Amino acid sequence: MAKRPGSLMLTFSKKNIDIRNLLEDKKSEDEGFIVTDYICESIRFYEKYKNSAEFSDLGAVGKLIDERLKQFMKTNSTVTFGLAESQKIEEENMTVNTIKTNINTLESDLDNIPIDED
Repeated sequence: MAKRPGSLMLTFSKKNIDIRNLLEDKKSEDEGFIVTDYICESIRFYEKYKNSAEFSDLGAVGKLIDERLKQFMKTNSTVTFGLAESQKIEEENMTVNTIKTNINTLESDLDNIPIDED
């Protein structure tokens, strides 16, 4: 296969095989996933923040990566994160709990009503 002008071929050593597996997994999970875009965004991110003292904390870096990945997935994928669905389920659970509470209140009120046989 002929190389296109400006293209690069990446090979992965044993120590970096986890990155290759990660890229292959992402590609298999999302057909629209573009490996080169992902790699380029990662390098741009690294170059932008590599000397920043703000990101010397690994926890902060992890949070930023998670945010960027979510944004990337929202922009480049048809996969939804289910936020609207989970909010709807939470609202439905609250409604069910309110109904159960109302039924229990009604039942306890019935216990206080004197019922005499005629």
